[in-house]
Amino acid sequence: MDAGDYKKASTCYLIGNVFNKGIVFLTVPIFTRILSTSDYGVVTTYNSWIGIMTMLLGFALHMAIRSSFIDYREKVDEYLTSTLLFTVAFSVSMTVIVCSVSVLLNLSIPFILILLCMLQSMSAAIIEDYSYYLMMKFNYKFRTMLMIVPNLLSVVLSVLAMLYVFNTNRYLGRVIPTAIVTLLFGVFLSIRRSGFVFNIEFLKHGLKISTPLILHGIALNILSQSDRTMITWLADASQTGIYSLIYNFSMIATVITTSLDGVWVPWFTKKMNNKGYKEINKVAVDYVNLMTYAMCCLIMVAPEVVKILASKPYWEGIVIIPPVVLSNYIIFVYTMYVNVEHYYKKTVRISLYTAIAAVINLVLNYILIPYFGYVAAAYTTIVSYVVALILHATYAKKLRPEIYPIKTFFVALMHISLFTVAFYVLMEQAVMRWVLMIVYFFAMLFKERNRIVEFFPHLKRKGENQWASLDLAKKKKIR
Repeated sequence: MDAGDYKKASTCYLIGNVFNKGIVFLTVPIFTRILSTSDYGVVTTYNSWIGIMTMLLGFALHMAIRSSFIDYREKVDEYLTSTLLFTVAFSVSMTVIVCSVSVLLNLSIPFILILLCMLQSMSAAIIEDYSYYLMMKFNYKFRTMLMIVPNLLSVVLSVLAMLYVFNTNRYLGRVIPTAIVTLLFGVFLSIRRSGFVFNIEFLKHGLKISTPLILHGIALNILSQSDRTMITWLADASQTGIYSLIYNFSMIATVITTSLDGVWVPWFTKKMNNKGYKEINKVAVDYVNLMTYAMCCLIMVAPEVVKILASKPYWEGIVIIPPVVLSNYIIFVYTMYVNVEHYYKKTVRISLYTAIAAVINLVLNYILIPYFGYVAAAYTTIVSYVVALILHATYAKKLRPEIYPIKTFFVALMHISLFTVAFYVLMEQAVMRWVLMIVYFFAMLFKERNRIVEFFPHLKRKGENQWASLDLAKKKKIR
């Protein structure tokens, strides 16, 4: 794969992630207006369970698919098929068991929610497996389609269902269309990989790597989702809506890293195989700088953007923008170290460290949310992610000391810290914040000019041609 293909893949993923993050952000106010606080709470809780059940039913086998491109390079198609067959068989069996038990125990949870949760989780696991396969294959066009289309369909159908179909229990108008769309795509991908090819060797290899990561996946869901559930439980659903809006908004900056990650992971794996540690570190600096610049600019402009896109009741949440943005930045940093752990198949350590951070998050939320509401959740999340970062970074450095020197992130963290202080000092001074953002943007653009030209060589050629034209004109004038 040449440099041009890498750029095309990055651009394609960027489009897909911008679209998805934009949809999430723009629809939070829509859904909070259509749904009652109780309905919104049901949807939030349901989505949290989807994340957990997807990991359980899928056995986190999507992470093993990454390793299959190292250990079974010539048989990755058969590996994927075996994985999908196992996921479907196990998920169907568990769905029957869980639904039967729910009926026998006469649970207060509506049966339809349990059934939909199981089916959607199974389909989400299938989509996740296939998505990782496409990522490692550099099939960025199909992967981008898989990112955009289901999300778009579920949002459009949900809005229509909530407005025109479900006058009561409107949460079903959000849940049912999403579950159906996810199920249809899961079935489509399963059929696309049709053919009974099941190799027990592949399954043993996959489960050995992925099983410990189930805990990691659940812990990640706790870190990213439990705060909203606990805010609804320990405070009220309206605070959940405010927090969710700000959290989703802050994730806009992560579209850059999420987009690049689809290219970074296979590239990183290839370079690690070839012991290209210096090249990894060199590119990592650009990677970190790009994310840092995006986060700093986002912090400065966020208040006005939130006021434009959301109604006034949500504006009070502006105060937590910096800690939430910083949390997303820390996620980005520790993921880089987790990739090192993944390469060496240290999945038990990955799960252990993330689980520790998740427990800390739950305990702090339980203690502080009753007193400080969603503001507490914003800061407890930072603390938890910092713990995760320290644990993962320390172990990754033991595995490969040459990877990611500390100085790679020190300057970046100083940038974000200074802009966080500037945010609170200038929170009511919109003009000054925007001026500061614009000056910073162009200063960093000038600083990185050589790297930009390196990435877009046509700019260099264009500049050289312009200078050549000027020189020619001068010569003619002299004559």
